[in-house]
Amino acid sequence: MSPGHAPTVRQRRIGSALRKAREHHNLTISTAAGRFGRSQGWMSMVENGLYTIAPEELAGLLDFYGIPDGPLRTSLLHLATHSPGRWVRERVGRISAAALDLASLEEDAAEIRTFQSTTIPGLLQTPEYTWKLMAVGPARNSRNAKTLVDFRMSRQQVLSRPDPPHYVPIIAEAVLHNQVGGDPAILRAQIRRLSETARLDHVDLRVLPRTASGYLSLITPCHLISLRPPGRLTVSIGDWFAKSVFVEDEDEVASHEEIFELLLSAALNRTASLKLIDGIASQP
Repeated sequence: MSPGHAPTVRQRRIGSALRKAREHHNLTISTAAGRFGRSQGWMSMVENGLYTIAPEELAGLLDFYGIPDGPLRTSLLHLATHSPGRWVRERVGRISAAALDLASLEEDAAEIRTFQSTTIPGLLQTPEYTWKLMAVGPARNSRNAKTLVDFRMSRQQVLSRPDPPHYVPIIAEAVLHNQVGGDPAILRAQIRRLSETARLDHVDLRVLPRTASGYLSLITPCHLISLRPPGRLTVSIGDWFAKSVFVEDEDEVASHEEIFELLLSAALNRTASLKLIDGIASQP
């Protein structure tokens, strides 16, 4: 199978797990490749996520490293076999590779946790709200603006499918008052949308109150996506200006999860968050 490039995050995640397994056995990449019967270059490409490894090849490597049946093995094989939905594939070439990676991970998620300190999370935005954000961002003069807005709206399908992921968004209280585009009507409609979505059984929307604003310094806006089937594979995606930074290292991801739990502990509970949102939504 030839090298592949989209979505690269899956291959990078497989590669990092294989590298960790090799290092666990104190094997150099040259020694592991020789014993497995492949070239050092092939092994290096696999570990660096530059090769789209076939499920049967991956199964052979997992056997070679003695990784038994269980969540890790199942999750890695799932990564190798999963194919992004048609709606994602159709946008290759029009949407950035990072955005396609994010959408593919959301599509395959068992749980999505997100923290936003300045704007409504993308999966909860109304089209008008997204348009206003685009109007002041890098895409403001782009002919591709409508494609970007449509793409974000398409991503929201993940929350309305028959088997939706557990979705835990944390938003800072100030976000509920931040007007985009200077139009109060857009914010009111957006808050009503939040109120509706927050009532879904699989959504656990939390508000970080102003009294806990000190927690905002702990982390930048981010997403934590745990992939199906439930296992050990979680990817952290940080929003840094107009760039998404994917983190697959298990120790780094674990530290991000700890910070998210701290934010969650400081946030209002689900009932209190919904009450606050409803109160704002009811204002004239």
